[in-house]
Amino acid sequence: MKKLEGGLELVRGYKYSAIECGIRFANRLDLCLISSDKDSNASVVTTTNKVFAAPVKLCRERKNNKIRGILINSTNANACTGDQGYETAVKLTAETANGIGAEAESILNCSTGIIGVQLPYDKISAKINSLTAALSPENGKQIPKAIMTTDTVPKFCCYSFETSKGSFKIASTAKGAGMIAPNMATLLCFSVTDAPIAKNDLDRIFSETIDKTVNAITIDGDMSTNDTAIILSPVSDENLNNDDLAEFEKALYAVLFDISKQLVTDGEGATKCVEILVNGAKTAKDAKKCSKEIAESLLVKTAFFGSDPNWGRVACAAGYSGAEFDPQKMSISFDDMMIFKNGAPLNFDKKDLESVIKKKEFRVTVELNAGDYSFMYLTSDISVDYVKINAEYST
Repeated sequence: MKKLEGGLELVRGYKYSAIECGIRFANRLDLCLISSDKDSNASVVTTTNKVFAAPVKLCRERKNNKIRGILINSTNANACTGDQGYETAVKLTAETANGIGAEAESILNCSTGIIGVQLPYDKISAKINSLTAALSPENGKQIPKAIMTTDTVPKFCCYSFETSKGSFKIASTAKGAGMIAPNMATLLCFSVTDAPIAKNDLDRIFSETIDKTVNAITIDGDMSTNDTAIILSPVSDENLNNDDLAEFEKALYAVLFDISKQLVTDGEGATKCVEILVNGAKTAKDAKKCSKEIAESLLVKTAFFGSDPNWGRVACAAGYSGAEFDPQKMSISFDDMMIFKNGAPLNFDKKDLESVIKKKEFRVTVELNAGDYSFMYLTSDISVDYVKINAEYST
């Protein structure tokens, strides 16, 4: 497996386009299209929020179809827009399908941006022909920019991997800097591969990998109405199986973990990306919920922001997480520095701990010594800038 320089444009079998539509703001890319050269299997994971956007409804309805493309817009979420919002999504995807010579229900749809505002159908419809005419492999470089909202940098990566049937690639891009919390994929994330994967294998591997990567990150504990992750794989009579599928799974994990770190690093107002690893939990559920509570604790996250060596907040969050363990057997380390062992603090140099917490990236490891299960979340700190960004978002 190897990380390559570039992103979506490196994967054969797909074309892309991104244009300025003026959906909410002028002079920015805000409408884009991912198009597969032939029918693709799609695996789709969506938000668990009961309030979900029209594009989420459409993706859920079409995820088992043979897919030819994904129509995406930024700056407007098309969420809380009722029947009109859904009808707009249906019409725009039908027009997109017509533009590439595909079936109407072979186009998925994703939106991101402000909630509660109708998507301007006439404005977008007038640009569909320009969008489909601009399709090319090279324009894959533009997709990460076109899907940004409060992101400060585009996010993308591509990895190659070897199989008995040759070399294949997986590339991914995502947007997300706020409203990032576990319970789906917590963002918009689009992946493409030229590896032929059967639909049932794709669904299983994608779901399991999502759960360990982009569904194991948190910036502010706030879930969106539009969270959607999609991967496309070409339909084939000769799909990967056995050992080759294992190589695909390893590569997909590498891609989505890479994207996850990019997302947390670019969290709204974030200055740090921290791994919260819980080991020795009694059950897999305990490992995940203990890691999650620590990762989402505002007191823990503000301590990270202030480079405050207040490790007691980590112990406290583990204690109220609901995980079953004996506090007298718990240990805590920051990177390789153990500061709490078997329920008691160790002698350590406070300045050494501060030097760890001042780093942009570090790991907190909590050993519960109650079993054999582990889980890791990625989290950011919470800063003053986070409040400023979200206090002014709709204006």
